Amino acid sequence: MNDLTAPEIVETQGQRFVGLAESYDMSRRGEIPALYERFFAGRDGIEGAASDVLYGLSIDAKPDGSFRYAVAVEVPEPGGMPAGFCVLEASAGQYAVFRQRTPIADLPATFDAIFAHWLPAAPYVQREGAVFERYPEDDAPEEGKMLYEIWVPVTAA
Repeated sequence: MNDLTAPEIVETQGQRFVGLAESYDMSRRGEIPALYERFFAGRDGIEGAASDVLYGLSIDAKPDGSFRYAVAVEVPEPGGMPAGFCVLEASAGQYAVFRQRTPIADLPATFDAIFAHWLPAAPYVQREGAVFERYPEDDAPEEGKMLYEIWVPVTAA
C-alpha cells in the first residue's frame, strides 16, 4: 500500500472549471498523460482562468470501472474556450484532501490506497461528485517528486 498522509477534511462552496475531457476505463488510465498534452496545446484559448493551477477531474464513474477524466483550470465564470473544451463543476460540500509529494508514477497507487484502504476504514463515505487532483505551485520542490492533492467528496458515515 502507498503511504498516505492523513487527509484534511475541508468544506467548499464548489468550483467551476474549463478543460478537456475524455472517457477511460481502468485498463486505459495510463493514457491520461496524452490528454494533458492536448490540453496544454489549447490552454491559452481559455478566457478568465483564476490561476495557473491545474486540475485533473474524475467524473461520471461507473461500477464497471469506466469514468470520464478532464484536465482543467478553475474559472470563476466561463468565457471563451477552444473547440472541444467544456465546462465542468465540482460540487459544494466536504472533501477529504490528501496532500502528497511522490514521484508522479505513484499517483495511481495513491488513488488505489485511498479507495481500497483509507475510505473503507474511515468515518466517511464517498458522496456524489467529482474526485479531483489539484497540482498547486510547489514552493519546496524535491528532485523526482511532485506535489499534488487528491480531493475526494465525502460525508459522515
